[in-house]
Order: sequence, then C-alpha cells, then structure tokens
Amino acid sequence: MFDPNEKKEENNMKAVFVGLFLIILIATITVLKSNSENKNISENKSGVAPAETIDPAKIGKITPEELVKKNQIIPRPFLLDIRDENQYKNEHIIDSVNITLSKLSAISNALGTDKEYVLVDDSGDASIITAAANTLTSKGYKHLYYLDGGFSVWKNNYNPTINSGNQKSFTDQAKVKYITSDNLKKLMEAEKNLLLIDVRQSAEFNAGHLNGAINIFLDDLETRKKELPLGRKIVLYDNTNLGAFKGAVRLFDLGFFNTLALSDGLDSWKAKGYEITK
Repeated sequence: MFDPNEKKEENNMKAVFVGLFLIILIATITVLKSNSENKNISENKSGVAPAETIDPAKIGKITPEELVKKNQIIPRPFLLDIRDENQYKNEHIIDSVNITLSKLSAISNALGTDKEYVLVDDSGDASIITAAANTLTSKGYKHLYYLDGGFSVWKNNYNPTINSGNQKSFTDQAKVKYITSDNLKKLMEAEKNLLLIDVRQSAEFNAGHLNGAINIFLDDLETRKKELPLGRKIVLYDNTNLGAFKGAVRLFDLGFFNTLALSDGLDSWKAKGYEITK
C-alpha cells in the first residue's frame, strides 16, 4: 500500500543531498579560484621583481638629509632631474638640471663621467631609476646616486625648491610685494641703489625699457642669480605683471627677499607717459 509519508521523506532526503552537493560544489570552486588568484599574484610578483630591484653596483642611494650636507661642500654633486619637463618647470630642486629619462640616451659623456651625479625622479621609482642608471653606466658614468624617495620626499621634508609662481597660490602670493608705476617713478628718483630687472625677451627689452634696467629673461633668473647683489633693492617688471610676479616668487625661493614686482606693468608705465629708453 502506498504511504504518502514515505514519499515525502524520500523527497526531503533528495533535497538534503542536492543542497549538500551544491554547498560542496560552491566551496570547491571558491578554493580553486582562490588558489588560482594567489598563483597569478605570485607569478606577477615574480615577473616584475627584477625590474623593481635597483642594482647598488650601478647606483647608490642618498637620503635628502645626506644631499643637504653634500650641497654644502665644493664641488657639489650634479643634480640631474629626470622627471618630465612640465613637472620640472613647475617646481624643482635649486640648481638641478632637467634631462628627461627619454632624452638620457641622447647625451654624450661631455658632462664629465668622473663627477658625482644624483638622479631625481618624482618618488624614487625603482624601474625609472634602474633604466636611467643603465643608460648612464653604458656611457661611462661611474659615480651615480639616486635621491631616496625622489622629489616628493625632498619637498615634504621642507628642503629648498624653486617654483614657477602660481598667482592662485596663497603661498606664492605671500612671497611677493608689489609697487605701482607711480610709486616706482618716485622710488627711481629717490633711490640710487635700485636694481631694475626687465624679465622680458631681449627683443622686447631692446625695443624700449626703463632707464638703468638690466635684462634677465624670466627663465634665466635661476642660472644668473650670482649676478644679483644681495644687498640691493630689486624691482622686476614686464609688460603686464605676470612675469614680474613669477620672477619675484623665484627670487624669493633663491633667497632674495628685498624684491618688488611692478603691479601694473610697463604697459601702464608707458600709458602714463613716463620715460622709456632704448
């Protein structure tokens, strides 16, 4: 005789077995997937390890603190900034020279293979440092170091840098003191020890400039800083005021604090009929 309770119990048992089977299947798939991912991670790490290892036989490491001390001794190490040009122009270590990684292969050994070179990238990336070291050692450069942590760590440690000057930056604005055309005219008549610097291109300077001014193009202020006496008051100007502002920021970063920027520019000076010389 058919017993409905037995049939119901049989169906329940089947459901239990199916449930257990699905649980075991899911657990097995999860374990296999986890092992596969771990294997892939291990293989990936193994594959990039050589590129992430800096060879100390080719290039040594120098900390920001050690570089500060080296910069106080003559001859100073040659600071080679291998970041891209925009990063360098925006801000860099004072007296460093920019040769990007892509352009290193084109340089000769004319820089002097016996000098000490410190390579500066953004964050001390091992693959970038290794590529640069390989290029330079192949050209005979022997005394190579890289800045540990790169430019980012150097800046975060409040070591000196020079930047292009950002008018939207409160910090850069705080570095600049301004003077108007009217007040500059009075100052030129009263102050005999004034240094006027025209930061425009030489062609613009030759077309007309302030009486007694010298011409140092904005981008040359850093390399020509030794021409500037520390004790004199300096006034920077260009046609408007952007170049003067940027120049004043750079001179502040270089340690020239007695500096003014012409706020209304040479255009305003000429519009007021003040003297221009050629």
